[in-house]
Amino acid sequence: MTLDSPEAGPSGSKLPLHCTCKAVDGKGCLPELLWTAPDCHEEVKEYVLLCEDLDPPIPFLVFHHGLLWAIPASTTKAEAANVHPDEHAKISRLTVAGWRFVPNMLGLPYTGAGAPLGHGKHRYVFTIIALNESLKFKAPEKATKKDIKRAITGKVIGWAQWTGTFEKPWTN
Repeated sequence: MTLDSPEAGPSGSKLPLHCTCKAVDGKGCLPELLWTAPDCHEEVKEYVLLCEDLDPPIPFLVFHHGLLWAIPASTTKAEAANVHPDEHAKISRLTVAGWRFVPNMLGLPYTGAGAPLGHGKHRYVFTIIALNESLKFKAPEKATKKDIKRAITGKVIGWAQWTGTFEKPWTN
């Protein structure tokens, strides 16, 4: 299984400015991501897409910028337009693409990179996870990151990662 970002380049590349807090809207957007299905004997039923900042200034904290699930098995691409909240997102936790999301600290499906000023280079790790079974919750609109983590146990048939970087250095 592979995960790439054609607009940003190979894993380890700098995120484009429009995918960061330096974007015009101050929030940034999801970089275009393309993936391939896992090469295995099991059929993909659903994907989960996670983006985490591994380098926040608070020890032992991993900040999730986006956690999207219920991504159809036929999907092999994610782009900014897919992760906009639908008009009822505060209640439904659905994106305009029909994907479910766990809100980040800003209550949104996804927020671009935003390393603190002078904190150095941050790594934003995007992980696509292929599942052999769809996730089911009694109240999907209330699912948490911990619920997703628990629910995918035993269902993962493949995963891939791509890392983008961003920093806001002090100017001279």
